[in-house]
Amino acid sequence: AETLPMEQLYSFCKHIVPSNCFVERCSKNAWEEIEGSDSNSNSSSSGYFGLQTEKWYGVEFFLTPIDEKMTALWAEPNQNASHLSLPNPNQYIPRSLELCEDLPDEAKSPRIEKAIDPPVLLENGPEGRLWWRLDDRYALPKSSLTVLIRTTKAEHKLVRLDGGAAIYDFDSKSSQLSNLLTLVFQEATAQYTYDAHLAGLGFTLSKSSSGFSLTVSGYSDRLSTYAQELLIKFCSSDFIKKNHFTSSKDRTVRSLRSFHESKRADSIAMYYRDLLLSGKNQGVENSLATVEQISLDDIISHHHDVFSDCDSKLEVLYTGNVSQDHAVTMFDAAKNIVRAKRRNVEANGSSDANRSLVPGPLERRLPPGEDIEIHFQSRNVKEENGAVIVTFQSQVDGFKGKALSTEDSLKRSAAIRLISRIVKEPFFNELRTKQQLGYIVSSFYESGYTTRQAAYFASNPAAVPHSTSIDSLSMYVLSKKVKPTDIANRIDEFLVGFRDRLVDQSEEDLDKHASALARLLTKPTRKLNSEASSHMSKIRRFSPELFSSENENNAVNSMPWDSAQILARAVRGLKKEDIISVWDSLVVNSESAKITSLVYGAKYPLEPGLQGKPLTTMEGLLKKRSTLKPYGSCEPSQQGLKFLLRRKPALCYAVVGAAAAVTVGAVIMSKCGRLNNDQKTK
Repeated sequence: AETLPMEQLYSFCKHIVPSNCFVERCSKNAWEEIEGSDSNSNSSSSGYFGLQTEKWYGVEFFLTPIDEKMTALWAEPNQNASHLSLPNPNQYIPRSLELCEDLPDEAKSPRIEKAIDPPVLLENGPEGRLWWRLDDRYALPKSSLTVLIRTTKAEHKLVRLDGGAAIYDFDSKSSQLSNLLTLVFQEATAQYTYDAHLAGLGFTLSKSSSGFSLTVSGYSDRLSTYAQELLIKFCSSDFIKKNHFTSSKDRTVRSLRSFHESKRADSIAMYYRDLLLSGKNQGVENSLATVEQISLDDIISHHHDVFSDCDSKLEVLYTGNVSQDHAVTMFDAAKNIVRAKRRNVEANGSSDANRSLVPGPLERRLPPGEDIEIHFQSRNVKEENGAVIVTFQSQVDGFKGKALSTEDSLKRSAAIRLISRIVKEPFFNELRTKQQLGYIVSSFYESGYTTRQAAYFASNPAAVPHSTSIDSLSMYVLSKKVKPTDIANRIDEFLVGFRDRLVDQSEEDLDKHASALARLLTKPTRKLNSEASSHMSKIRRFSPELFSSENENNAVNSMPWDSAQILARAVRGLKKEDIISVWDSLVVNSESAKITSLVYGAKYPLEPGLQGKPLTTMEGLLKKRSTLKPYGSCEPSQQGLKFLLRRKPALCYAVVGAAAAVTVGAVIMSKCGRLNNDQKTK
């Protein structure tokens, strides 16, 4: 009480009166209501009220006076206040902020610099897996829990073939229904979760190609109770109400309709590139048409289908201030909740479908020597800038982990990461500072991965889940000073000349770049949620392929928890000749694979007469996409080596590494230059 500024508080409260009140209404109905009302026409004549335009962004809005009768009613003291009461007690406020009793004394104070121990596998059964880690670095009474419901039906539907067999195939409608399901759930639970939010608990529900992920984080004391309540609500279809569905669908439709008209040119260039390389649907227009046809009954039926999938499994990570016993109790509760839901719906499993399929992301392989150009006009009439994104996709599988990759993959991934760091500053200095070419000039390393898709399992029924890492180097420019085609040519010119810079780089400068990158890779994680997210991403990706083996110990030991540390050591060990060799094979050799995405703004619109055979229509882009194979469909290692990998990873690592080094060496030794100063003008 002594520190509470009462006088200032009283002074502030005197201004909270009806005559000093603004009411903001933001909805389609409110706009239509005021647009057609008499108060709008009367207020428009005053000049101050009526339709206004915000000066910075040009947004239109209505300003109208509040009815004086209403403000007078608000000003009258209401003697009958029986309907007013204090809020109910917040059941999510933690009862205790104590750290877990299982923690050793030395872990009860922050130790951020300590190496992160990997999660421990506590249970691996037919209903799923439980991973757990007791935090010994942050000394905070907080936890993070992620429950992944792996289900093929999040993005696929069962298709019956002519012979009677059934396979899962990607389905755009199923994907959009799953997206809507998460939006409806978040809107339906907004009021319910308010108390938990005030008490320091947060949650997200998201859909990915793997299924649905419920993540809860915050103070550990009430976290598991809160998570169980949310899981029960999600398993029940009671939250799917017409008003929440209508609102979520409306927001999705508006977002899709305005996509092309509201995005910057570089975002659209990235969209077309990704649609070609990793897209599964037919584009924004197709998604919009799909969403517009979805009904309330559709989403209720989809929820039913998701939980009738008898092949779905749980993948749970519980980390932070939580004991092992508590984690097991939570996992048992989660299994019981999902099991109870399944009993309430008709079992609709896939006993005759490709049950080995574990859904995941897709990226297509650019054939060696491929040079694809995509040209599109921006539909944003206010966008003057054009954009160019140039991406070089590595033709060698990227590094996954020591037990999962070859030595060559490790060295190459390390080299591409280092190259992206070395090239970044010279690229910016040349095109942005010296040539003053663009508003934004940048280059970056991209690490992605692809998984075996439904078509692979349909033709290979005995196949097991498998993922492939993909390394790429990208450069992009956003500019209204020159044409996008000229930007692309200048990027090519820079890339041709940059090889000489690499050759002239001193070993000392290369060591500085390598040391800086290695430090960045091994920089200590400073937030529990970031640590949990990193662990969960590896669990989501690697668990299916590693645990397809019968040897659980080998699977656990092969999890690539230390991939960043291994990459850092590889980066430090690179020599100049390694870097130049990888640069040649990635960027300038005849085997390199390149995709250039150009989007034209209002200043320099797309013109006819482009040279070559660029992709300029959605039909052409999708047709080209149909010719590209998934990146992991042609794997160099034999099935016998894959079997060995799952049981004797160290031996397979050496064998596959030697074989791949010979194969890749032949590619790297090719010195045919694809880019030169006299290269084509686009």
